[in-house]
Amino acid sequence: MLGKFFQIVFRGDCILVFVVYDISDNGTRSHFIKRLQHFGLRRVQKSVFSGFLNLSQRLDLASEFDEFLSSEKDSIMLIPTCDSCANSILTDGELKMPHESEYEFL
Repeated sequence: MLGKFFQIVFRGDCILVFVVYDISDNGTRSHFIKRLQHFGLRRVQKSVFSGFLNLSQRLDLASEFDEFLSSEKDSIMLIPTCDSCANSILTDGELKMPHESEYEFL
């Protein structure tokens, strides 16, 4: 079964981002999750968060990554998506993708 298309309308300079991580230490991972939530990102899968960030927010978040890498096996990836890429995302199953209307831009 082919998944559903995920439609996004962009506003301003915020774009849809995905943060994917593999952090082995429970405490470090919990702290990282709180930071992602601080940036307004929401969990879409066990080790995947998503939401809308502007360039400054993306750079601020990425500048903190080293703090959360507690072993050589740990990794963090921030994936920005362009308008056409975001509108081409296919989903299926129990997955709650963020919608920009859920976010308040200050």
